Amino acid sequence: MRRAGNRYRSLLLVAAVGLALPGCELMPDPAFDALPEALALKMVDAKLNSSRSSIDFSFELANKGKSTASACLGPSRSVDYHVDYKGGSEGGSIGSYVDHPGCARQFAIEPGDTLSWAETIAIREMRQGRLEVKVDVQITNPNRCGSWGNCSAFDVTSNTFEIR
Repeated sequence: MRRAGNRYRSLLLVAAVGLALPGCELMPDPAFDALPEALALKMVDAKLNSSRSSIDFSFELANKGKSTASACLGPSRSVDYHVDYKGGSEGGSIGSYVDHPGCARQFAIEPGDTLSWAETIAIREMRQGRLEVKVDVQITNPNRCGSWGNCSAFDVTSNTFEIR
């Protein structure tokens, strides 16, 4: 009878440890949870390439909080656009979304500082005209990633920028 009790305790211990390890990714992270209010994304520049199939962007991510913002740029992007052309207008959203976001670039931004970077985002061909764009950039938490790379994440949205 004593062996059966020890076996059950062992099984419970193994189950508890097995549940605790992946559970840490689900635990609250107050520092990361404060980042949506602390981070501000500014599109500094945007240029449509000659084939009109991608846009070259320059961004600044500012930390307006009171503590260091430590996180990652995630892989997902969304570009909202509106183009006015002779005879009409159209708008929509083009994006690259990742089901299980991971860390594309880790960063730590001190209060009052910014992170600057440039990237090219592919879009569908646009009509010629006045084009306005706004971008959502994914921010992920590298400390709360599961075994499938499914990190806690949120999006920050840039200002609207007119491309001429």
